[in-house]
Amino acid sequence: MTTRRAVIRGIAQAGFAGAFGTGLVTRGWAQSGPMKPLTIAIGGYTFAYLPLLVATAAGFMKAEGLEVSLVDTGSGTNSMAAMLGGSADVTGLVMSDVILAVAKGQKINAFAPLMSQYASDAVISTKAAEKVGLKLHMPLRERMARMKGLTLGISGRGSGTDKIWRYILSLGGLDPDKDVTLTVIKLDQMYTALRAGQIDGFNTTAPANNRAVEDGIAVWAARPSHGEVPGIENFLYTVLCARPDYLEKNGETAAALVRGMTKGAELIRSDPAAAGQSLHNSYFQKTSVDLLKNTVRDQCETVSVPPTLSQAQFQHNIEFELKFSQDVKGVTYQQAINPRWLPF
Repeated sequence: MTTRRAVIRGIAQAGFAGAFGTGLVTRGWAQSGPMKPLTIAIGGYTFAYLPLLVATAAGFMKAEGLEVSLVDTGSGTNSMAAMLGGSADVTGLVMSDVILAVAKGQKINAFAPLMSQYASDAVISTKAAEKVGLKLHMPLRERMARMKGLTLGISGRGSGTDKIWRYILSLGGLDPDKDVTLTVIKLDQMYTALRAGQIDGFNTTAPANNRAVEDGIAVWAARPSHGEVPGIENFLYTVLCARPDYLEKNGETAAALVRGMTKGAELIRSDPAAAGQSLHNSYFQKTSVDLLKNTVRDQCETVSVPPTLSQAQFQHNIEFELKFSQDVKGVTYQQAINPRWLPF
């Protein structure tokens, strides 16, 4: 059996070419008639890719003639490497990573939105909330001011989870390098680490944070996905990306992918219970179906209908990224985004 670790090792050893072989466990549709194969690299089965997961699980991609294989590479870095090296056709990434890659001279274009709201919500344990006196009714700035002394999980230094903690903590007047401890925990281990008391809080995309709240071991500390964090409302969070040469040669495939994903977003908005059921059936069999349905309902406003990649959204991303790096100065909308396959 080919493991994810072996796949990632193969990327490094083979220079990405052919690293995703037939032995890799993927999520895809069995071919029925003439179908167009499409390999999409993702960093994990999380709601960062919500409309893509729903569209694939619900059969919308198959209806568009696409035989989609979703490959879990374990991280955005691995996903980008796979796409740039040609082992994956398309990848899902946070928009800030796309902008940083363009700043470094990488040939990459975002061509469809996944999440149009910053969807990495923060939770802290109920014990930590009691200790610092954090109450849900408090204004966000007061909640953040009370986080002093806590140990908070991030997925990596400079990651999206690191940046959002630093940003929201600063709203409460805290210095993230002095007033809290930011410790690296793998995304798929944050819930377990919180339950075990190894960390006091974490931020990530659903469903791990929603599960912690529903299980009663955590409370919400900040909800960017609900637009409550000033400066990152209506934020282009995650996107589908590909190499410009791939998009030029495979325009019909890109258009079909966008159509299928748009149908997934529409289902999320109109019938979150059905979307949650599809996710349970295809990707989250070990997760409570009620939790998934509730979480899709909770997160339904993070997907855009119709999908957009506007100049204003791009500028919003640039302004946010400049808080952490000056490397993105000079990156233009035309360099980072190709919206020609969107239905507007």
